[in-house]
Amino acid sequence: MIKTEKNQTSKVTDEVDQLVQRSKKALAILKSYTQAQIDDLCEKVAVAALDNHMKLAKLAVEETGRGVVEDKAIKNIYASEYIWNSMRHDKTVGVIKEDDEEQLMEIAEPVGIVAGVTPVTNPTSTTVFKTLISLKGRNTIVFGFHPQAQKCSSAAADVMREAIKAAGGPADAVLYIEHPSIEATDALMHHTDVATILATGGPSMVTAAYSSGKPALGVGPGNGPTYVEKTADIKQAVNDIVLSKTFDNGMICASENSAIIDKEIYAEVKAEFIRLGCYYVKPKDVQALSDAVIDPNRHTVRGPVAGKTAYQIAQMAGLKDVAKDCRVLIAEINGVGIKYPLSGEKLSPVLTVYKADSHEAAFKRANELLHYGGLGHTAGIHTTDDALVKEFGLQMPACRILVNTPSSVGGLGNIYNNMAPSLTLGTGSYGGNSISHNVTDMDLINIKTVAKRRNNMQWVKMPPKVYFERNSVRYLEHMAGIKKVFLVCDPGMVELAMLIE
Repeated sequence: MIKTEKNQTSKVTDEVDQLVQRSKKALAILKSYTQAQIDDLCEKVAVAALDNHMKLAKLAVEETGRGVVEDKAIKNIYASEYIWNSMRHDKTVGVIKEDDEEQLMEIAEPVGIVAGVTPVTNPTSTTVFKTLISLKGRNTIVFGFHPQAQKCSSAAADVMREAIKAAGGPADAVLYIEHPSIEATDALMHHTDVATILATGGPSMVTAAYSSGKPALGVGPGNGPTYVEKTADIKQAVNDIVLSKTFDNGMICASENSAIIDKEIYAEVKAEFIRLGCYYVKPKDVQALSDAVIDPNRHTVRGPVAGKTAYQIAQMAGLKDVAKDCRVLIAEINGVGIKYPLSGEKLSPVLTVYKADSHEAAFKRANELLHYGGLGHTAGIHTTDDALVKEFGLQMPACRILVNTPSSVGGLGNIYNNMAPSLTLGTGSYGGNSISHNVTDMDLINIKTVAKRRNNMQWVKMPPKVYFERNSVRYLEHMAGIKKVFLVCDPGMVELAMLIE
């Protein structure tokens, strides 16, 4: 038994090592590329991914049984067209900045081989995104796909490999483990020739990435609250939340998991949710929904629930009066934490709501929710009060504060705001991450600084009065209380002893 396990471990290690060695050869080729060459290659890869956006979306839904085909298609378009257009003018090769005045020069070099870890929730779009931002910096990438999304993820990688080959580049710039397992991904992350890790997945996988001893860019879980303040445009706010919660069945980690609503508008907001096709779970059924959605041991969403429709989840919970076209299941609860399982991240069209007596109470509740599995990720607010927006931003331990925006798509950037577009969202030290911004191609280059010698500018503080005419020293006779004098004279005066105490 032990011998068999050792043989299996050796086989996994050998497979990973062979992939890394192939990636290493491709890296040597990409290092010789100019900016124009790498940009041309990236554009061809982006176009190939864009051309296959619907095919890959269908594959993802068929294989994983999660999400919405049309929404996954949008994410594939975002990961290819949007991402490429956002970085096409970035300088990532050779000299990227020269400042003659400061005598400084910046030179970009690739970080090397990237280990890419992808999730089951956004498999194809994340594969495309990580490939493009890696290639832009002349890096190569080796993927460890989620086992439940191996087929669709490898299909996405193969599309891009073919595009690279057709462009005359090294197809092995994009590789993946063909027999996915936790052991194989772990071996990849610990391989000595892997330079950095791009990790998107569950908490255990991200923790493993940061524990590998390699530089890692990982993301934490999102348990984002959104506050609907009494001055908000109610119809827009509710529509934004419903749009966000139903997009790909709520699987984007920036999506709202809870809504905190001011008591003055609570009834009106509730009526608007119902008008838009949402279902308020009866108080007696909240426990059944909680049992169906949340794993009691891990205190996180159950695997089979993530990415399912509201109706499918209702059936799992035994809720018989939920319509097939129900958009979001809404549960009214009064607390946060383990005793209130639905207060955590749900990755599905299930929303918990809270009533707030004041904005101070709403802020406190939002803070509690972020501390329960969402630190550093995303928080939203719907209001017309700019002063309140600023206060909310100052108080929330979240790296993305979204104002009057659907959080799921808004958190990705570039659609509802001017944040950098990305499918890897840093959560800062709040969430145990090394970065607090949306990951881009600029995070995957080493920047060398060339600093030329220059004289450091010196200064001297002059006294209020300076006497410089002939015989000006005589003025000292009329200056009472002077204890120190600084005299500037020529060497001759010193040699001829014309200066005496």
